[in-house]
Amino acid sequence: MKLPKLLAVLVLAAGLSACEKCEDVNLGKLEFTNELVSFLPAQPTSVASYYATTESGKLQLKYEMPAKNATLVIPAGKNNYTGKFDPNSCKNYYTSEEKVFTSQITGEKHFSIKTKYRKDADPDRYNAIHDKEEVNDVVEFEVGYANIYPEPVPYGTTTITNFTSRRTFILSDAATTTLDGITYKQEFLPEVTVGGVTHKNVYHLYLKQPYLEAHEPRSEKYPIDFVQGIYISEGVGIIHAYTFRGKNLSITVE
Repeated sequence: MKLPKLLAVLVLAAGLSACEKCEDVNLGKLEFTNELVSFLPAQPTSVASYYATTESGKLQLKYEMPAKNATLVIPAGKNNYTGKFDPNSCKNYYTSEEKVFTSQITGEKHFSIKTKYRKDADPDRYNAIHDKEEVNDVVEFEVGYANIYPEPVPYGTTTITNFTSRRTFILSDAATTTLDGITYKQEFLPEVTVGGVTHKNVYHLYLKQPYLEAHEPRSEKYPIDFVQGIYISEGVGIIHAYTFRGKNLSITVE
């Protein structure tokens, strides 16, 4: 046997032998603290329902409640390299849950809302978690706005007649002080009137500098619109959203 082939066989044999000593390690479950559940959509009762008001009028809004929480694997720390030649074969990880609420607004063609309650950890990358009790809950509000064009606009090598832009806002701390994040700010408003309705103790999350995503279409004739900010209230979730170009969505519970 030639030397290069012999070395390859020896390396493979050593790797296979050492693999038996390396196992994925489950570091435990990241439990919800439930500190922010009051900002999730409430289950409507027989005497109270959600309504959404947009340029389409006052419409019935329904949130789809998760029948079962999704289970996530949260990579943590560094890979365990013990006896491994493949650094992706052996992981340290936590498990966690997330609750996802999607919305249906009868007759509305522009706005959509998805609310997600999760731990402040990313299932798609490694997380430096030193103490699992310090991993906070967050509420993620993804608000979409469907741009509908009167005529096709260029998009890459083709054309499109509609495009839904999405912006995500994360409530990670119900603080009364202004929080200045990387892309958006969060401020607490003791009282505010939006959509003709006065609300107390509202959180306003808004983009510091409105921007287009790299994949979003550019059109001088029909420039894209997207959600610039949202107002959040306990017991309801989102009560108002507004776009960069002046479109509004107001939500009430009646």
